[in-house]
Amino acid sequence: MSAFQKVATFQIAGNQKQGGNVASYFCTPDGLVLHAIAGPVNEDLFLREARWTVETYNLALLDKNKTTVQLRTFFQKAHLERLRNEHGVHANQLRMHLNTTSNAKTLGMLVDRHGHLGNQGKVHLLLAMASLPRIESVYQVVFEKILNERVSTRPVVVAGK
Repeated sequence: MSAFQKVATFQIAGNQKQGGNVASYFCTPDGLVLHAIAGPVNEDLFLREARWTVETYNLALLDKNKTTVQLRTFFQKAHLERLRNEHGVHANQLRMHLNTTSNAKTLGMLVDRHGHLGNQGKVHLLLAMASLPRIESVYQVVFEKILNERVSTRPVVVAGK
């Protein structure tokens, strides 16, 4: 599934976009977030993350009767594994928060506590804490707590108009 939504303020001056940021979400057909990329990245990193998502999803679906709960658990473990292997954060450091965190405010506070992580580490943390969330429940955390952008409903500003 692919989607686009403007959630931050930027302006266009001439042919140049000024300000704003980007987040890419890999979702199931019914809108559950499997993975995300926070911020602009090069094509190699984007392709690596896309492949990881597809391969992990295919592994999860090897059991054809997988329930949503089982899929959530599978992806939670996958994000925890990447947190450990790539960012040095171990599941035992997060145990008390696993499966108890669902609202954006609490998720945002958890991301803030792990400010030493880079953007992708924070994404893995977020998606381990709230595995397979609906995009509308995490996009604000991604923009405000990971990308440090304010979510805005203001329209795009065209300079000089």
